[in-house]
Amino acid sequence: MLNFIIAQVFGGIALVILIISFQKNNKVNLLKYQMVSSLLYSVQYAFLGALPGCFMNLACMLRNFIFKKYQKVPLYLLLIVVFLMIILSMSTFNGFISLLPMFAVVFYSIALWGGNLKTIRLTEIVSCLLYIIYNIYVGAIIGLVATFIEMLGAMVAFYRFNIKNVQGIK
Repeated sequence: MLNFIIAQVFGGIALVILIISFQKNNKVNLLKYQMVSSLLYSVQYAFLGALPGCFMNLACMLRNFIFKKYQKVPLYLLLIVVFLMIILSMSTFNGFISLLPMFAVVFYSIALWGGNLKTIRLTEIVSCLLYIIYNIYVGAIIGLVATFIEMLGAMVAFYRFNIKNVQGIK
């Protein structure tokens, strides 16, 4: 029970830092905050004994560090990060549910690398759905709340920029 409570505290702090990250006005600062948030989420998952979630958040820290350094990330670096994500996920394989974080972060990383905002927003929604299932399964309550918030933000952005503008809705 103590591990569960500690995990939720780390998840809560990670959520606050994630929300702060979206208030940053440049990519470098946003990614710095998100690296800290990913570290705290990895600690949350570690306390829950959910190593796939832990390792994927650590891999996201690496991805964000690389994406912070380059205006356009070279393909070989993306492939290295994706390969690492897959290897880490396979090392903690414990049934199909344990693969959900990997699918979420690999799809999102590829979309982020591609740079198309519509694709990034759609991929974020799908990734959030995968993490919602995973968070319910492992008991990451605060992570679940954070994922709903992220998904809602992505859905609002998708509506504003990809549906409303296309349909000419004012």
